[in-house]
Amino acid sequence: MKDEQSSGQAAGLLTDDSSPADGAKLAATLAAVDGSPDSLQRAISEFQEWRNDVRQVFEETQDKPEDRALLVAGLFLEGDEALAAQEGARELLGEKPQQSVREILSGPDLTTRLERVGAKVSERKISFSHKPGYSRAVLLHLWHQRADIHDHLLTWLDRVVSRAGNTGRVGAVSELLVQLAIAENDIRVIDKFRKWIDESDQDKHLQLIATVLSRAAEADALGPDVRARLLTWSQDESESVARVVALVCQGDFATRFPRQALVRLKHILSRPERDRAVETAEAALRKVAAAENQLPGVWRTVSRWATGGRGENTGGHRAFLALLDPHGDPFLLQVMLEAAHNDKEVEEALVNGWSAALDNTSVHAECRRLIDGWAHARAENLVRPDQVIAILNQVIRRHLMSVPISALLFGDPAAADGEAVIALRRDLILPAQLRRFQVESSMES
Repeated sequence: MKDEQSSGQAAGLLTDDSSPADGAKLAATLAAVDGSPDSLQRAISEFQEWRNDVRQVFEETQDKPEDRALLVAGLFLEGDEALAAQEGARELLGEKPQQSVREILSGPDLTTRLERVGAKVSERKISFSHKPGYSRAVLLHLWHQRADIHDHLLTWLDRVVSRAGNTGRVGAVSELLVQLAIAENDIRVIDKFRKWIDESDQDKHLQLIATVLSRAAEADALGPDVRARLLTWSQDESESVARVVALVCQGDFATRFPRQALVRLKHILSRPERDRAVETAEAALRKVAAAENQLPGVWRTVSRWATGGRGENTGGHRAFLALLDPHGDPFLLQVMLEAAHNDKEVEEALVNGWSAALDNTSVHAECRRLIDGWAHARAENLVRPDQVIAILNQVIRRHLMSVPISALLFGDPAAADGEAVIALRRDLILPAQLRRFQVESSMES
């Protein structure tokens, strides 16, 4: 009975111009109907993207800009109290709160006004969850029919997001705006994210923005412009902005556009200091490389970066060191050392990469960190001990006097070495004339 009722009322929703995807979407939508008339009507409206509902709301509020503003404020402040939407609507209109008692007591109540424009109010909180897709439909209607509102709306959203204590709005607002940007192919909406990112350093908010940016970067029409923005932002001085780009480059975006993701990560890895943006980019690089079938291509690129750059090449050297860092997960190092054991060309590439990084004093701290990581991975039998020794012995012959290698062989008066580093030191081979100093240093340690 439910199926017959659903099929009857939905029969006119598909036309000769409808695509197979439209049919599949309608079938999936109707499958969620629970049999009640309200549920069926919601399903039909959702399939139609609420066109009739939105059109009706805007027709009924032609002479009520305050109610339209209340609807817009409610969409972006969903989950807040109804009074917050009222204040937001007044701010959007540029009006002050009513002062006259007559004005305050006139007209319908706030809850009634919100319900008339499609919202639900429960325990004083606004919600549109009963109308999935309704918020997007309202924004698209507004964007199409009221083009002059564009700048005013984005400026108002700037104030909403930037207001003290309201940074939690960043994720929800970004989600709505990216839907709008993709539907309208409007890069101006994406450009607003730049300011909001710079004003937040909370991991949760940055991850939310990265998620919606990734979706925008993969969109057919808008995607090229968004990817260009990501390239520019990857070279931005702002740590938060660079972190968001790194987060984008470790997810679905990297799967679809691996080369573009790597280029943007290299820019971030070239930052003057190893800040949180660089750390995020290092983790993103390892995640990309660990994805199925990605390591060979990532290794070729990173190996070329590490040894092929001229002049300052901090980004390439950091990429090489990050790829071989076993801290957290030794998988990539295990694979690379196993490959080196079976292929002299891979071993030589590893030695050359180490040599290039050691020539760059800007990454000496990262070199020492990686040596420590290799020592512990070796001590814990996570990697081939003999292969670690084989590679480092070749590196030592080329860079005996570099600070990281000197600290490995002879210790650092300013830092005590752990047992793993001391054990590694004892197994390394030095030129005969220097072995005495190595033994003495090990005894002192």
